[in-house]
Amino acid sequence: RSLLFLTVLCGCISSASAFSVSGTFQLRGSNARGALSRASGARVTPAMQFQMPKFEMPKFDFSMPQTPAPAQAKGLSKVAITGSTGLLGRALTKSLTSSEVEVVPLTRGEDGVLSVSPEDLEGVDAVIHLAGENVATGSGPLAFLGIQAWSDEKKAEIIRSRVEGTKAVVEAINGCASPPRALIAASGCGYYGFDVGDKMCDESVPIGNGFLAQEVCSAWEEAALGAKCRVVNARFGVVLAADGGALAKLLPIFQLGGGGIIGDGSQYFSWISIRDAVNAITTLCDTPSISGPVNVCAPTPVTNAEFTSAMGAVLGRPTILPFPAFAVQLLFGQMGEEMLLGGQRAVPKKLQAAGFQYQDATIEEGVASAVQ
Repeated sequence: RSLLFLTVLCGCISSASAFSVSGTFQLRGSNARGALSRASGARVTPAMQFQMPKFEMPKFDFSMPQTPAPAQAKGLSKVAITGSTGLLGRALTKSLTSSEVEVVPLTRGEDGVLSVSPEDLEGVDAVIHLAGENVATGSGPLAFLGIQAWSDEKKAEIIRSRVEGTKAVVEAINGCASPPRALIAASGCGYYGFDVGDKMCDESVPIGNGFLAQEVCSAWEEAALGAKCRVVNARFGVVLAADGGALAKLLPIFQLGGGGIIGDGSQYFSWISIRDAVNAITTLCDTPSISGPVNVCAPTPVTNAEFTSAMGAVLGRPTILPFPAFAVQLLFGQMGEEMLLGGQRAVPKKLQAAGFQYQDATIEEGVASAVQ
């Protein structure tokens, strides 16, 4: 969520560059020694030396994170996945194929529109629909920073990519002579709104306020419900992984000691490690009794301050550079208000009731599993 701390990174790199030279400076010449002696009243000798503070740039580990433990896909032999080249799609594909499940990637055409037909889904046990426009980026050369990301055009594309893509998947499912048994359609914990404070949000909590809730998640989930099979609306928290998503953008900043809370740090942050997300999806495919909305998140949502503290503890770095609320609002507008200063305290009631076992139940475990 806090990928936008990249603005702090520039300042950290500049400071590091200024102090990257470590060495010894000597005062040479009688004029220099005399001036210092007169100014300080002390006798300066040619041998007097001043040691510059030594600064060492932190060593970064950009190695790939540990592969998620293969999901036990007991009832699956063939699945179709949209968004298979994304962060979660790649990890899911790798895990399923390692369990000898055939994966059919459903991709976008040259026009950027998701291309799927009933023929693509013949013999498929489940469809896992993950594709959708990135909500945290803008447009232009600074798109990755998310500066004023939610223009009218960007909002329209966020909605269109999700709703039209989901409708295309549903039409293909309904056109099959023998439809898949399940559609696992991505959604988000943003369904509960951004201004719910510390209220616990299980799947029974009604829709909240904001663009993501009222205009994105509501239409996204409704489109999936038209499928003639069991439908699960998987409301994901932030997926933690070192090779993509928000955490990958935060790691260099925290490694440099540039991390800190956003706003007052009291906003809640619902998250899940990538290996738990992969195994949760497989569980949803394999469990016929689960349908409707399901929170795919860890059982321990944390505040932004607690997340920041965990990042510092795991990485062994200070977290003393806050990102004030006025700066977030100025730079990122509505997106900053909802995604950085707002949040949800979502809990996975349905997954836990189904007996799902988390490998990373605490934020410290989630961060550590991603970066080690």
